Amino acid sequence: MKKIKFIYAIALALFLVQGCKEDLLVVENDNQPDFDKVFSNGAALENLASGLYVTIYNGEHAAGSVQPMLAVAADNVSCSWGNFGMRDMSWEPRNNAWNNAPTYSYNGTTLGLWNNMYSAINTASDVIKAMGTGVNVGENGADNARTKAFCRFAQGVGYGNLALVFDKAFLVDEKTVIAEASLASASAFTKVAESALIYLDEAAALSTANTFTIPKGWMGADKDYSNVEFKKLINTYAARILAYSPRNKTQLAAVNWAKVKTYADGGLTSDFIVMQDGYAKWYDEAGDYLVYQGWGVTDNYVVNMMDPTMPKHWTDVATFPYPKESTAPIDQRLVTDYEYVASQWFQAARGFYHYSPYRNKRYDEMYVTAIGPKPQIMKAENDMLKAEARAYTADLAGAATIINASTRKTRGQMADVAAVSADVIQAIHHERNVEMFTTGMGIQFFEMRKRDLLQKGTPLHFPIPAKTQQTMGLVVPFYTFGTVALADGINTSNAGWR
Repeated sequence: MKKIKFIYAIALALFLVQGCKEDLLVVENDNQPDFDKVFSNGAALENLASGLYVTIYNGEHAAGSVQPMLAVAADNVSCSWGNFGMRDMSWEPRNNAWNNAPTYSYNGTTLGLWNNMYSAINTASDVIKAMGTGVNVGENGADNARTKAFCRFAQGVGYGNLALVFDKAFLVDEKTVIAEASLASASAFTKVAESALIYLDEAAALSTANTFTIPKGWMGADKDYSNVEFKKLINTYAARILAYSPRNKTQLAAVNWAKVKTYADGGLTSDFIVMQDGYAKWYDEAGDYLVYQGWGVTDNYVVNMMDPTMPKHWTDVATFPYPKESTAPIDQRLVTDYEYVASQWFQAARGFYHYSPYRNKRYDEMYVTAIGPKPQIMKAENDMLKAEARAYTADLAGAATIINASTRKTRGQMADVAAVSADVIQAIHHERNVEMFTTGMGIQFFEMRKRDLLQKGTPLHFPIPAKTQQTMGLVVPFYTFGTVALADGINTSNAGWR
C-alpha cells in the first residue's frame, strides 16, 4: 500500500438530551476529563476551541471520508479501486445507488464526515455554553471574543459541510436540542446551509468588533491570522456555502448572488494554507491517494480541458487507441502540474473508462514525507467565486477581468476569456477542475452538480449515514439515492455531461 496513514476514530453523537434515543445526539469522549471540571476552566475551554478545526479538517480529508468518492463521481479523478467507495461511485453507467447499509464495507465514508462535523459543532456549542455561565477565557475574559468567534466559525463550517454533502441534518447548538431524533426532526440541507451562514456571520461580526490573533496551530496554517484576516477566511467559507449548495440548475438560478458577491469581495486575498506535518496531525490523506502513483489519475474530462485534442472520455473497449503525450496544450498546467502516464495500473475488467493518460504531480514533492504547504482554500477559489457572482449579476465584464488576472493567465498562460456568459462560466468551471485539483473537499462535485453535469444516476447528495439511522432505531433498508432508474434531478442526477 502506501505510507503509514493518520488514523483516527470518533464515536457518533450530536448532543446531550435526557430521554433522547440512545443519547443519539451526544458527543462522548472517554479520554476527556470530567465535563464540569473542564468546562469551568477558561484555559481548558481555549484548549478545546483550539482543536476544533483539526477535527473538521480530518473529517474532510481522511482517505476514508467523502473526498475520494466525490472526486471520482465528479469525473475529476478516475480510480477503479474499491477503497473508500470510489469504484462504487464511478461505475458507468451509474446504476449503483449509494450503499447505505450498516454492513457496507465503506459505510464509514459518509459517517466519518458526519461524525467529525458534529464532534466539532458540539464541542464548540459546549464551549460557548460554558462561557455563557460566566467562565472567562484569558485574564478577565481577554480572549473571550477570539474563543467565541472561533467556535461560531467551527459551527458554521461544520454545518456548511453537512449541507453540501447530505440531504438533511440535525440542527443543534448550545440552545437547541432535539428530544427525539428522527428523520422528521432533521432539517433539509437548505435550512442547514442558512444556519451555517448565521454562525459564520456571527463569527465575522465578532472579528470586526474585536482585535485578536488566531494562532497558526489552531488551523494548521502557515501563519497566525489577525482578526481581519480571519474575517476574510470566514467570508470565503460563507460564499462557498451559498455558491456550492445548489443541487441543479434551477437551484443555481435561485442563489442570492449579490450576497455571494458581498462575501467573496470580502474574502481571501491569499491562499489559506494548511501545513502538512508528516502524518502527525495535519494530513490531506485523501488528496494523497487521489494523485499517488498506482492510485488516482486525472480524469480524461479534465485532461481534455487543457488540451482539446485529447479524448474527453476513454471508450470502454480494448481497442481504444492509447493517447499520445500532449505537445501543444492550451493550458500550460498540463505540463507543469500534470504528468503523462505511459501505461495503466487499473484492471481492464473494471472498465476501460477508468483509464487516463495523465495524473497530477503538483504536490508530489510535499507528499514524499507529507511535510509542507497544501492549499485548503486557494485565493483562486475565492477569485472564481467573485467572478461567478458577477457573471450572475449582469457584470460579465467584471467577471472576465477577474478571470483574466487569475491563475488562468498567471499559471495556465491561457488566452483571455471574453465577457460572454457561456465563456465566463466555462472558464470558472475550468479553474475549479484544473487549478483546484484536490484542494478543499468536493469542489468539483459541487460544481458539476449545480450545472447538471454529474453523470445520470449519480447521487446529488447523500443520506443520513446508515449507522446513524440504525442508532435512531430505524430498520434496514435505509433510504438512499442514485441509479439511472431513480434519476429525478432532485436527489439523483437526471442529466450529465455525457
